Amino acid sequence: MKKKIVKSAFLAIALAMLGFNSNAQNTKKTAFTLKITNVQNATATIHIGFYKKENEFPTQQKHSFAKELIPSKTGEIIITWDDVPEGEYALAIYQDIDNNGRMKSNLFGYPKEPFAFTQNFKPKMSKPKFDQCKITFDAINNMFEVKLID
Repeated sequence: MKKKIVKSAFLAIALAMLGFNSNAQNTKKTAFTLKITNVQNATATIHIGFYKKENEFPTQQKHSFAKELIPSKTGEIIITWDDVPEGEYALAIYQDIDNNGRMKSNLFGYPKEPFAFTQNFKPKMSKPKFDQCKITFDAINNMFEVKLID
């Protein structure tokens, strides 16, 4: 229970720090659950970026709507955040195998560490666009699953 409270507090602080616009203050909030499968490494941190359309998805250097770092375990991980404003999001997830805080990629920009996007979008020749990965989150659609690509 304490871990859930810490996660909720982190998300609230992240929203405030990122200057989430005042219109979102009036948006209904609900619990958001994410299930991450195919986790192969139990010692590497998982980075999760929540992006709104205006956040330049999936660029790591640009601030996302909110960012979460999750300790890992093998198999699957289920995370729930309380009080997330309803709306459209795209999530970019990667597992930082070398724990350097950055996604490692090859010469062509393809990730060398396990990664996933909402809608389980698998990029081929370029980064995905927001609309290819977006999800609509509300009280009815509040559970999502992604599979790490390794």
